[in-house]
Amino acid sequence: MDRITKSLIDDFSKVMELETKDQSKLFEMFATYSILSKHHSEKFELDDVVGGEGGDCGIDGLAIIFSGVLVNTLEEIDDILERSGIISEVNIILVQSKTSASFDGGEMRTFGDGVVDFFSENPTLVRNDFIQKKALLVEKIISIAAKVKKITCKMFYVTTGKWLDDQNLLSRISKIQEDIENLSLFKEISFSTLGAKEIQKYYRETQERVSATIKFQNKVLIPDIDGVQESYIGTLELKEFLNIIIDDLGNIKRGIFYDNVRDFQGENDVNVSIEKTLRSSKSGRLAVLNNGITIVTKSLTVARNDFSLEDYQIVNGCQTSHVIYNNRDIVNKDISLPIKIIVPANDEVINDIIIANNSQTEVKKEELMALSDFQKNLELFYNTIDDPKKRLFYERRSKQYDSDSGIERVRIVTISSQVRSFASMFLDKPHLASRFYGQLLEELRDVAFLEDHELLPYYTSSYALYKLEFYFRNKNLDSKYRKFKYHILMMLKNYTNNEKVPPFNSKKVNKLSEEINKILYNSNLLDIFKELTSIIEEVVEDINDTETTKRISLNKELVDKLQELKKETV
Repeated sequence: MDRITKSLIDDFSKVMELETKDQSKLFEMFATYSILSKHHSEKFELDDVVGGEGGDCGIDGLAIIFSGVLVNTLEEIDDILERSGIISEVNIILVQSKTSASFDGGEMRTFGDGVVDFFSENPTLVRNDFIQKKALLVEKIISIAAKVKKITCKMFYVTTGKWLDDQNLLSRISKIQEDIENLSLFKEISFSTLGAKEIQKYYRETQERVSATIKFQNKVLIPDIDGVQESYIGTLELKEFLNIIIDDLGNIKRGIFYDNVRDFQGENDVNVSIEKTLRSSKSGRLAVLNNGITIVTKSLTVARNDFSLEDYQIVNGCQTSHVIYNNRDIVNKDISLPIKIIVPANDEVINDIIIANNSQTEVKKEELMALSDFQKNLELFYNTIDDPKKRLFYERRSKQYDSDSGIERVRIVTISSQVRSFASMFLDKPHLASRFYGQLLEELRDVAFLEDHELLPYYTSSYALYKLEFYFRNKNLDSKYRKFKYHILMMLKNYTNNEKVPPFNSKKVNKLSEEINKILYNSNLLDIFKELTSIIEEVVEDINDTETTKRISLNKELVDKLQELKKETV
């Protein structure tokens, strides 16, 4: 392995708090993380996308993304489908990585055969637990194919060598794609080969802020506005606009739509109308027929007509952007669309712009969650924890900490993980944690994230999940118990406290949180977690049964057994 790649893997190992010295396993995780971060804008757990040893069908990494949402359970798929009706796109990403300095045709063929077998109706290869779980998700996708506009299969083969467009290897790749094409499952199939330089670039981009440079000729500087450093309005040619929304791989930059409050809605009436305009002889009228794009950027450098944007978001225009992207190969790129570029003075202005630009359509609660006063206060509260060992970082906005190389990525808490950990630990609802977080928020709207709630319980539940994931990630706890991680959070609270949880707007709940924190900060925490997993082993008849965690009655069974054991030790 070359020195640069090794250095980046060392950095990756540090920010992900990985203790293993197995270079092959580290490279698998490094490659999958770097690739998936190009396709998914939010934080994810490595154990959810990187498989175990043996029975992996030659697949190291596997992720399934529903319209920008990384799904790991059947419940998440059901929830998203119920809320959206029609799914615009499902991306299935598969990764195989080798520390070899060359591209081996036999290994590539093995990877291809494994992918074909994974999608096969009658598989023949042995499957480990990770592959079995992902296969169930794929079967679910196939069963709802009529409600999915587009399913893609993206394969990545990674080594530490250099790709040279070897004709024999290209022939093998073509055969692999042909075999997958014959399954008649996918609208798009791709097979990408990444060498050392490519995977190094992918990883570095996970730590960089999004940027783009365009020529913005037809614009007007808007006069001074309170709270706005500078802003422009005008029309931008599509060929320049594509530089804003497309990355160097030709993929749409999903992360830049995070503050748009809603994802691409697929082929609804409005989007079909935009597409018809783009494809018609009237496409030149786009500038007067479309409401346009609003971009908020943290940094803007202007040199005559050259505009360089850094750390920007499209807060209005997600639908138009995706339709343009989907038709990029056939539209007249010289036509223009309306655009506003705004450099706000602070986050309050950003929030006002987001709300104003989305006020004409109904939005769901979770779509504006990051803008609430509670969320802002929670972020500030996390920042008051000074001890580096106890520190976590609350991420209200996707990727807001990505450019800070001093932050371990596993210490970043998203709104999604926060609501799951809080609901499990303090509301005794671990059976709901596998739901899509937006649906979970709807169900908990009257009991979680309320303005008068004390903030410490939220941090406590997140820190407990962080420690638990650390032990699973580094194999201190058997991975078979990982599916019960939210139940373990509930049990840890009951291990500490036999009484009913105090109201979340009372100071008493902080006392309970502090008692739990004492355990979390203690050196014997791993022993306590092992004790809790032994209770799961005793109560659950079949540890491998994926339906067990959804059973509400399991919550009481686990707590009752825990209390029984506590009485025996008194």
